[in-house]
Amino acid sequence: YLKDGTRHSIEGATTSDYVVTADDVDTLLAVDCTPMDDNGRQGNLVMEFANNANKITCDPELQNDVNICISRGRADFDVFVLMYSPEEWEHATLVLRRTGYQVNLSRKDEILIDEKYSPNVQIKIPIGRTTQFILVSSRGVNLPFNTQGITEPSTEDNDIR
Repeated sequence: YLKDGTRHSIEGATTSDYVVTADDVDTLLAVDCTPMDDNGRQGNLVMEFANNANKITCDPELQNDVNICISRGRADFDVFVLMYSPEEWEHATLVLRRTGYQVNLSRKDEILIDEKYSPNVQIKIPIGRTTQFILVSSRGVNLPFNTQGITEPSTEDNDIR
């Protein structure tokens, strides 16, 4: 449920495991379920709210980090990007700016992608994968990222968790 009280279904949230993301902050999360008995008979629809029916909030420390990045107009994140094979994760820096984003490969000191935001840019989080996401560029290129193993923030910047 959004701030204005409208109900909005979460695309892809059809499994028993759902990972709360930043998109859920300031909303009420509820689960709709139709129970079934051992004979396959359906019961009445049941709705149960998460978080004791309180809005999902952002951790104060994380919110402070977000506010700092917003005031700076830039955020740098240490990540791994999948390159040419399923085992070839390359250390990189994901740079988010007000107008666009950039991915810099650490070892090669090379810019992998640098583009402005557009309606076509998407972030997808695979179900059950809390340390992975896929950035879909404006040209439709899928860039898989992984944050597992990233533990220390780079100087003043933060890692993605």
